Amino acid sequence: MILQRFFLSFLFIVTLLLSFFVTPGYAPLALIAAPRLPHVTPEMERPEFWIKKIENPTNLLFTSEKIQKMNEENLKRKDLSLCRVKDLKEDWTREEILPLLREDWENFGRTGEARYGKGGIPLGGSFWNELKNKLNQESIEESSRMLYGLIVKRTDIRVFPTDELSMSAPHHDEFDRFQHSSISPGSPIGIYHFSKDKEWAYVQTPFIRGWVRTHDLAIAKERSEAVDYEGAKERLVVTGNFINIFSDPSLQQPVFLAQMGDSFPLLSIPIGIKSTNAFYVIHIPSREDSGLLTFRKGYIRAEEDVHRGFLPYTQENVARQAFKMLNHPYGWGDMSSGRDCSRFIMDLFRTFGILMPRNSKEQATVGIDLGPVEGKSIKEKRNLLDQAIPLATNLRLPGHIMLYLGKDKGRYYVIHSIWGIQKSRRSGPKLEKIGRVVVSDIDLGRKPHGSLLDRITHVRFIGTPLK
Repeated sequence: MILQRFFLSFLFIVTLLLSFFVTPGYAPLALIAAPRLPHVTPEMERPEFWIKKIENPTNLLFTSEKIQKMNEENLKRKDLSLCRVKDLKEDWTREEILPLLREDWENFGRTGEARYGKGGIPLGGSFWNELKNKLNQESIEESSRMLYGLIVKRTDIRVFPTDELSMSAPHHDEFDRFQHSSISPGSPIGIYHFSKDKEWAYVQTPFIRGWVRTHDLAIAKERSEAVDYEGAKERLVVTGNFINIFSDPSLQQPVFLAQMGDSFPLLSIPIGIKSTNAFYVIHIPSREDSGLLTFRKGYIRAEEDVHRGFLPYTQENVARQAFKMLNHPYGWGDMSSGRDCSRFIMDLFRTFGILMPRNSKEQATVGIDLGPVEGKSIKEKRNLLDQAIPLATNLRLPGHIMLYLGKDKGRYYVIHSIWGIQKSRRSGPKLEKIGRVVVSDIDLGRKPHGSLLDRITHVRFIGTPLK
């Protein structure tokens, strides 16, 4: 089941926190200036360093037609959590919706394990009883029709209809088991159900199912309103890390943040940088007081990092996109406007129109398997990496995923969003927090639990099969 896979992946990462510590508004977090990791030079933190190592970095790895074909194939895969909202059926029964809620509860609800909320306070029986009551299961009718809508501001997808934390240890609030992910404005959703207080909607998004605040979404009067918005062909793609979308042509009133990979229907392009029309005009969703969907114009500065349509999928473009996120703060499930390892990969490939699941374990099944890795010796793994295509290959270890950059002076390098590593000390293992997107070599974290290289289980190439 979809959520069970997410739950098992979460447990994997919590386990890693105890051993290796590789895990997971209007103004994004500032990029973190921190010391470089061992064996990383200033030049290695620039995309040009890696681009110049490639013979033909501007060659297409995939045409747009092949990307579309791969997306279609992946959308049909039952082992991935990808979903095209427009393909969701409209009629649902009580017997179909209740098992979805039950699955959530079995995977993330009350167990024998202690859980802690805000302030490190244990989540007791009264909390769990109230939460279960809030699910409002008794109101689900024997048959109902799915509602469709769009997200109107960047918001969180929660496992349950609550802002309370669920931590495995007191004051460990960087990792909240109730947090699935953030979701971007303009994202289509299908709505199954509402919480008892009507403050939350139980929704299906393009990459996960969960609860979203109702004031952060707008309900379409007709299904076609949401479907047609998503299907608009002429789109402006956000290729910068984060950009502001404004509600006025004077660019004074920011309405929401858009992040790398988001896209919006394009209405007009800038006439000239110095003209009074020096902005892009896009179509953005908005919520009426009634909660219904309406649309208005959004404005983007002419000089912002955006692109008409998806970027050509080349190694050069992959490098430039990845390094725009360098030093962006780590955030489990995108908490505090950060990115975790799988969101880094997801956002990177979205700029090329490539659909990626939100979960690192599932991401590691997309693309071409370059050969068995698990159980191989270090020498065998190095030999396999020598065959890998830089800036088009994802490397996975349990609970973590990275983009392969290439080789320099006998060392293999990656770029990834990493929480931290645990190092051996005389007094015992000690966490060394990294907490951002970094360049590192894969010998990072050798002791006490093995390096990145030791733990790699998947090597996947995203591109046209090599001859």
